[in-house]
Formats: sequence, C-alpha cells, structure tokens
Amino acid sequence: MTTTTIHPITENLIPSTINNVATENALNLLSAMTFPTRKSEDWKYTRINKIIKKEYIQKDASGEINTKDFIEESLNAINVFVINGHYSTELSDANKNDGLVLEKITIDNINYNSLASNQTNIFTTLNTAYANNGLSISVQKNTKIKQPIHIIHVNTISNVIANPRTLIVLEQSSELEVIQSYYAPTIEDTFTNSVTEVLVSENAKFTLTKIENEGANSSIIATDDIKQLNDSTLRVNTFTKRQEFARNGINVSVDGQNCATYLNGAYSPIKKEHIDNHTRVDHLQPNCMSSEIYKGVLNDKSVGVFNGKVIVHVDAQKIEAYQKNNNVLISDTATMNAKPELEIFADDVKCSHGTTTGQFDEEAIFYLQARGISKDTAKMMLVEAFMDEVYNEIENDNLRNSIKK
Repeated sequence: MTTTTIHPITENLIPSTINNVATENALNLLSAMTFPTRKSEDWKYTRINKIIKKEYIQKDASGEINTKDFIEESLNAINVFVINGHYSTELSDANKNDGLVLEKITIDNINYNSLASNQTNIFTTLNTAYANNGLSISVQKNTKIKQPIHIIHVNTISNVIANPRTLIVLEQSSELEVIQSYYAPTIEDTFTNSVTEVLVSENAKFTLTKIENEGANSSIIATDDIKQLNDSTLRVNTFTKRQEFARNGINVSVDGQNCATYLNGAYSPIKKEHIDNHTRVDHLQPNCMSSEIYKGVLNDKSVGVFNGKVIVHVDAQKIEAYQKNNNVLISDTATMNAKPELEIFADDVKCSHGTTTGQFDEEAIFYLQARGISKDTAKMMLVEAFMDEVYNEIENDNLRNSIKK
C-alpha cells in the first residue's frame, strides 16, 4: 500500500481498514491533491488554513460519556452512537425492526464509496483514506421503518480528528428517517470530517436531519452524496446551532423520473463563527422537482455562506426547481455571502432562484414595543417568525419541537 502525508493533518493518522481497495486508491489520490484555497471558486468565501495546519490525533470509541445526556426521549428513536468517528455497538440501541439492518461497513460492501466523490473532494478522499470504521444502514424492499434512527456523534477529547463514514441504502418502496447530531462537549479544537452516502431506490422516501452543535473551537465538514432513482422522495434538513466552523456540502444526483427533492437549512452564527452551506442538485432525468429554502440570522462578527447550484441537464425536460436564501444581519459587523446558481440545458423547465440579506424591520419592532413587548423579546419573536418557514419543513412533530426549543 502506498502511504502519503499531507502535513500536518494526516501525520499521526492510521489508514482506514474499511475497504482495502478504496483505502489504497484514496491514499494514492491524496498524494496528488492539494487543499482548496480562496482562489478555488467553491471555497471563495471560506478559509480552511486554521483547520488543515493543526495537528490532530485519532482516538478509538473509548471515552467516558453518559449516553442519557445526548438522547432525546421524545423522539422515540433508535439511538446509535459514533464516538470520535467510531461506530460503537456497545453504546447503541439494539435494532428490533424487521427489514432494517444496522452494521459496521464491511470490506465486501458493494455500495461503499460508489457515490462519494474521491476524485474532486479532498475531504471525502481524506475520509475514505482514514475512516476507522463505518456505519451501514439498509432498509429492505417494501419496508417502512416507523422509528427514526438517531446517529449521535460525540467527540470526547481535544485535538481529535473524527472521520465518521455512513452508508445508507433504501431499497424499492422503503421509507426511513435519520437524524444526525454532532456534539463535542467541554473540549476544544476538534475536527469532524463526516461523509454520508445515500442511495434512495425506486419509490423510496428518505429524510435526513442534521443538527450541528459541537460548540466553540470545533470544526465540521459534512459531505452528503445522495442518489435518487425513479419516483423517490428526498428531504434533507440542516440546522447549525453552535459551531465555530461548519461546511455543509450536499450533492444530489436525481437520476430518475418523477422525483421530489427538498433541501432546507437554518443557521444562526454568533461571535466569529463561520457557517458555509453548499448544495448541488443535478437533474439528469425529466419530470422532477426540487426546492431549497435556507435562512440565516447572523450576529456579532459571524460569517455566513450560501452557494446553491441546480443543474438541469440535456433532455431533463419538465423540471421545476426553486431556490430561496434569506438572511437577517443582527449586527453591523456580520457578513453574508450568497450565490444561488442555475445552469439549464433544457428548454421546457420552470426554475427560479433568489436571495435577500437585510436587517430587522424597525417598524415591526416599534409596533411590538408599542404593545408593551420589550425590544429584545420583539426581536426574538421576529426571528422565530422568520425561521418558521424552515422549521415547518420538518415533518416529524417531535423533532421540530425539539429543534425550535
């Protein structure tokens, strides 16, 4: 096996044992790849030097945690723990659902690394090369899983790099909801480099909700590579709560007819937090629709980025694609960079995009104050009303209430 080092981020890391062939190929690719800079179009508004110049250590799934601190009982979920990037069968709930299989990704898993973009995304390549183990979730044909699966990622030591890898396969006419939460309580300088691959087969329905809450001095790059087949429905919700740095890359290949795709996100950075949401939807087949709604409320010296790209390929006729990104700047020193994009190579489509960035409506605040409501409370009410459009896209009532709370 060829070894490689991209100093210092990989200096102390041990190559993955998930798939020997994929690992070797990823290590070889890394030797010829460089990390993106501000000169790279997709990273124009996001610096990553602070992340890649640090020295990290790998850590196994050990670490004292009280699982009850991270479990939301109201969700009635199957709780799966991933500690420092390692899927922990010992801490996770037993699966009692027929037609649902949860297991570690094996060397022989034919779907592993079939959707991820090792050739173009160096962080995906890094994950493939150094993921310590991975979680595989598969739902059999004609099976509807009523309980959501809550994947709880917890980093337990400072300066750790976690490379969690998740593979999700929904067979024909199946249904599944997955929640991914990220935590790094009381520690600092962690880097989570998460990759999730999803195959949504014919007439299947899949919902993924991500909640990023690792706290100060913690960074996350979360990459989701998803493929949809005929008549499938996909919904991805991304909520970034407290995160020093977050880069969310959602890449959806709509390779079937009569598909519906919904991407939604909300972010509220404070201090000097940097939140970057990148989405890409490739419409490869006709008669599909996609909708994106992302909203942000930015305070202090925080920075937000939204870059949504929809590509309607040749012969993908009768596509409806919509993008909306709205932002409120609470302080004069917050910054928002918005870049919605459409590339259309078919002529029978309905596509639109738009973005707005502004400040609070002072007349609305005055109206509420005139009715005895304090200015701070008035602002909170306006923020909640502003964000409700995204919250209402969460179909799980218990999850929606938990996130809003």
